[in-house]
Amino acid sequence: MLRRSLFVAALLAATSASVRADEMSFTEMASFVSDLQGNQILTFPTFDTQGGTLELQDVRVDFRHVGRVRLGADNDDPFKTATVNGRMIRSWMATGPGVLTNEMRILATPPVFLDVDNGDGQNFDPNPPDGTWFNGPLFYDDPGDTFHPALALYTTDGPGTVDFVVDVLLMVNDLQFQGTPPDAWTLEVQDPLLQVEATITYTFIPEPATLLLLLAGGAALLRRRAV
Repeated sequence: MLRRSLFVAALLAATSASVRADEMSFTEMASFVSDLQGNQILTFPTFDTQGGTLELQDVRVDFRHVGRVRLGADNDDPFKTATVNGRMIRSWMATGPGVLTNEMRILATPPVFLDVDNGDGQNFDPNPPDGTWFNGPLFYDDPGDTFHPALALYTTDGPGTVDFVVDVLLMVNDLQFQGTPPDAWTLEVQDPLLQVEATITYTFIPEPATLLLLLAGGAALLRRRAV
């Protein structure tokens, strides 16, 4: 009797372990260097129920976006000084089954004073006193929206795919002058970037019918031991 009780406890523990939710995640990324680029398609696998043996419990879609640029300025006016800062704007949107998101980030450097042109003319020279690199690149790395769309939009009985469309709306890399700008100046733009990352996470368990088969198998073993 004690051995049977121990076996029942072991069976219940095994069944409990089998219904613990599991996860699988997939990540894709779209990269842009200009807002003149067309949209990009991110393709993900759907959740395959494998003939009904797996049951999808949750779909989570997470976004993340990164913006970067290095800006340089050179005052080419031989008579006017300037106070200027660099600016970066990144705006995008993404759509997918049950998902619509858009983000905008605006970053600016601290203002820098530029003296009159030191004789380099129209040749870009970022060195002081009339030029600057604004102490390094502008950069951000931010989380975006999270969604839990309808399960049916991501579930297939067999392998399948689902697409997301990512559009770049605005990529600005420019200079902002305080007051009247000089008559001549040069902007240098290096390594402009916008990256949009999407991650789909599927949370799932064995289908209830599968659990019933496990229990039935355990019960059969109990009967066989009892005979």
